[in-house]
Order: sequence, then structure tokens, then C-alpha cells
Amino acid sequence: MKVLEISPLEDKKLVVLLTEKEYNEPFWVTETPSTSHSPMLHSLFKPSIAFFKFLEKMIKKVNLDFATEELGMRSQKEFYEDNVLAQTFQEKNVPFFPVDIDGNAKIYLETSLDKKRELRDGILKSLAKLSNQRGKKHSMEEEYLVAYGQCLQLEVEEQEREISFPIRENWIVMGILDHAREIESKEEITCLHICSPKHVDGVKKLLESLGVQVEAIKLSKKIISVNVEARSDSLTDLLQSMQIQVKPVIRKKTSGDSPYLLFYLDTDQRASPFDICMAYDAGYNAVIPYDNVTPEDAEKIVQDTVFSRGPKAVKHTCFFIGGRNAEKAEEVLNAVSNAMFPPFKANIIIDPGGAYTTAAAMVAKVEDALSSHKLGDLSNKTCAVLGTGAVGRIAAMLLAKLGCNVMIASLNPKRTNGKEYAQNVARLLADRYGVNVTGVFAPTSTKKLEILKKADVVFCAATRGARIIEKKSLKALKLMKVLVDINAVPPLGIEGVELNDDMRENALGIFGIGALAVGELKHKVETEILREARDNGKEVYNYNRALQLARKLLRKEIVPAELTMTLTYPPVKGGSK
Repeated sequence: MKVLEISPLEDKKLVVLLTEKEYNEPFWVTETPSTSHSPMLHSLFKPSIAFFKFLEKMIKKVNLDFATEELGMRSQKEFYEDNVLAQTFQEKNVPFFPVDIDGNAKIYLETSLDKKRELRDGILKSLAKLSNQRGKKHSMEEEYLVAYGQCLQLEVEEQEREISFPIRENWIVMGILDHAREIESKEEITCLHICSPKHVDGVKKLLESLGVQVEAIKLSKKIISVNVEARSDSLTDLLQSMQIQVKPVIRKKTSGDSPYLLFYLDTDQRASPFDICMAYDAGYNAVIPYDNVTPEDAEKIVQDTVFSRGPKAVKHTCFFIGGRNAEKAEEVLNAVSNAMFPPFKANIIIDPGGAYTTAAAMVAKVEDALSSHKLGDLSNKTCAVLGTGAVGRIAAMLLAKLGCNVMIASLNPKRTNGKEYAQNVARLLADRYGVNVTGVFAPTSTKKLEILKKADVVFCAATRGARIIEKKSLKALKLMKVLVDINAVPPLGIEGVELNDDMRENALGIFGIGALAVGELKHKVETEILREARDNGKEVYNYNRALQLARKLLRKEIVPAELTMTLTYPPVKGGSK
């Protein structure tokens, strides 16, 4: 049996003129579709005079080395003797070959599929027998047989799709390449492949992935009435009153075919690999990183990018602004936004140091946790944010916008002007975002405990690997508290709150949410933003959009482990009979 093994051509350039035929060449795996392949429709499964004439002109115009067509359900004899295309290529001295799944390989695949069909058909017979015996009343046996039968039917359909599309298309491409290899005297080879419409995209993509240059051509046919007033029952009169206009349409590269590019503009000295890896995982074809980006740099980068891609391909272009300094990132955002104008507008994501998606995940996670545990609304709570970095500031701002009473605390004991610094942070949030936040300085355990006692919810957003709250402080708390920690580097920020905690009650009334519980949602939010911006984004993706998506993801989140189950047919009481 011939083995399916595809490898690129070496030392040869192959050009394939992928010509779409007027119908899908009939093909099935053991079961013949009854409706789509009826005897009456079968008369349409052949090239029309329009396609035949077009092909003649194509052969005259292009110096072809060989041509191929899908074999389908035809025999080799039918392919060559009952095929007008074969006669045409023979007259023009162009080698013409069928390409399709190898016959032995098809038999092997059919045998594997038949086994599942036999099992399915056996279940169908058992169901029919039970139905006749019991009438309308359903039994346990019938319920399980239906479930088994559905599983087998889905497996059959999936295997049929696998054979009919990816497997078959691989064989077709291998056939084209093998015939190209047989031509030894030329370095550049041109092949005309006549392809079913449903396989054009798959074959094209496969060939291009192997370095083949592909031109996809479709024949456009239009009936033109010469005399629209002519009314006659004569078939001859009807045919003479019409003309068929035939026009080849070359499928040019559209914006849908253009690659998805993400330009990563990082204000730090080195572009972060975190967001670059996530962008690739989200499906971007290429991620182009820039570091030490200033607003001036950003303007040049953006304009060179959008003008080179054009109005259509720019829709598959995204700018991601990163860097640990949120203020610098916002300045770059303004420059990027101002550098674009219709129709040269691309999507923009801003997430400095992951602060926006992390802060949004923290807030959304607590909102959802309070609601699911019937502990009230977050908007009515007093919240303390421990840490004045980018994550802490954005979290404090989002909480304040929700209506929470918010404190943001500077924790660094080395700050000699700590109180003034914390108050300046609060003023900055008020000026930039229009929110009312209280800035406090809490460098000692005593000061932190004062904050803990006042707050209903505590967000620990301080430095990685720094213990902020010790267990002994938690023992002094009596009222209900929710503690959130985003530090995943030991020692963790809150002693007693573990990485995977998700509203675990660490002490009476003290609930903890760990760094991985928040981080998992943050990761999903950033992935969703990247995908949305890639596919259909029409806005700037910042903390507001991140919070919306985090809430949406939590509402529709399905945990497979929680819903997984195994059904077992109950044993017959008293043994089998």
C-alpha cells in the first residue's frame, strides 16, 4: 500500500494554477449520499462547454508541464476515456494525471469505518426491536442504546469528514508533488490542477505551506438574454435567445488572507517575552517587538506599518503597548492613537506590565466570589489596596468607580516621605481618573492591622516575593474579610492564603483568593483581548474592556472537571437471565 508522505520539492520551483471546477467531484466513503448524487443530478457532474472552451484558451496561453484532476469515484479507465478534459489535454500534448487517495489506502480507511457503522447499525436494529415490543413506553435499555448510538454516529461522521477533507487533500497534494518530481529537466514547473470548489482552500493552503506558488482561478459564468421579450416553448428558440458570458476570476490575496501581525511596543529597556508568547498562542502569525519605545518612536512605527499594509490588511494589524511604567505607556497610547486615521486604523491594546488585565481580574474575581457566596455587593464594601504600583493604582481606580470606599497603601518602610507619597498617589488618581481614593502609609505591622480592621476586602498588590500580611495579624480580625493575593513568588504576600485558594475559608469568616486563581482569569482575559483584537476589534483595549471581559468570562465559565461524569448501565438484579 502506498504511504502518505508529503515533503517539499528540492531544487525546483513549482507553480500551480488551481482552477476551480463547476461542481464538486462525487466522492464518498462506502455510503453513497442518496440526494446529492441522484441519477438526474449526475448529468451535471461534468465540465460544461464553457469550462471546456476556457480550458482550451488557458492551454494556449500558458506553457503547462502537466495537469491533474481529482479521480473521485471514477475508475482509471473512466477518467481517461469518458473525460472530455483528458481528451483535450491529450490533443494538446499536456500530460494529464488523476490525483486522489490511493485505492488500497481508501479500502483500509473504509474497513475501519465499516466496523463503527456495523456497531451503529446493530444498535439501531436493537432500538427498533425494543420499540416494537414496548410501544411508546421507553425503557432504561433504550435510553442507553440511544446514547451509545449517538456517540458512534458522531464518530462515523467525524471520521468521514477526516477522510473526505484533510486526508484526501493531503493525498491530492502529494500526487501533484510526485508528478512534479518526475520532471527532471526543468527547474521551474507549471501545473494546472482542476479542483472541486470545496477543496480549493484546503489544497491551496497545503501547497503554500510547502513553498509552492499558487494562483487560484475561478470561472464566472453569466447567462445573458439577447431577446428578453422572446416567449417560446421551443428549446431551440430558448437556447438561441441566450448567451453565456465566461470570465475567469483570479482569487487575489484578500485582507482575509493577509497575515495577522502584532507590533509590541514596550517602554522598558527589554521587550517582555510574556505578552509576546501570549500573542503567538492567541493566533498571530508574527509578533514584532520594539523596546525603549518613546511617543516619537511610536508615531513613526505606526505610520510606516499602516501605510505599508493598506486599508484592508491594516484590519489584521494590532499594536500592543507594554512596559512597567503605566504613565509612559499611556503617553505612547496617545501617540499611537493620534498617528492613525480612517481608513488606516488598526486595533490597540494597552496593558503595561500586565497591570490592566491583572487589576481587572482581581476586581471581577472578588465581585463574583461575593455574589456566589451571598456576601453582598462589592460596591458596598470598604476596600484596601496594599501596594501603589501600576496594578494597585488601577485596582484602586476600578474599585472607586464601582462606588467602593477605597484606601491605597504605600508599604515601603524606607520611604521617609511615605505619608506624602501615598497622598500624592491619591491625588494623581483623582486628577487622572476623577476618583476619590484615600492614600495611607502603612510601613509597619501595626499600621497594616489598622487597615485590615477597617476593610471588608483586602487586595495585596505589592512587590513579588514579599510577605505583607502575617498569620498573627489575621487572628486579630473578627468580622468577615476577603483577602486577595497576586504574589505567586515565595514567600507569598499573605501568610495562610495559598496559590490555588478560591474563597477558601482560612479562619472563621476569613476567605482567601490566591495568586493562581487570579492569574488564571488574568491569562484568559488577555487571551480573549488578543483574539478579539485580532478578529474583529474596533476599539482601544484597556482596563475598562479588560473588566468587561473578565466579568463575561466568569459568567460563562464552565469547569469541565465539575461536569464530567461516567454513565454505567445498571446491573440486572438477580443476575442475567
